[in-house]
Amino acid sequence: MALNKTTLKNDLKAIFESRPASDEAAAEALADVIYDFVKSAEVTITALPNEVSVVGSPTAQANAVPLTLKGGDATHTGGLS
Repeated sequence: MALNKTTLKNDLKAIFESRPASDEAAAEALADVIYDFVKSAEVTITALPNEVSVVGSPTAQANAVPLTLKGGDATHTGGLS
């Protein structure tokens, strides 16, 4: 999923409009909104299969996400959306 700037803006605006009771509450709300925004990104990389190594196994790692490598060229492009 692409990062949605409008959603981030609206979530931040809602925090400001709610006038959090304390600096701690404001910081927590801001951190949650920013965390959710960044976490919603989809990262795409292009790498040759022999350029990627994984240490350990998915079952040995908390919150492991399978990594699928597809054939590609040597441009080594990628992005964050």
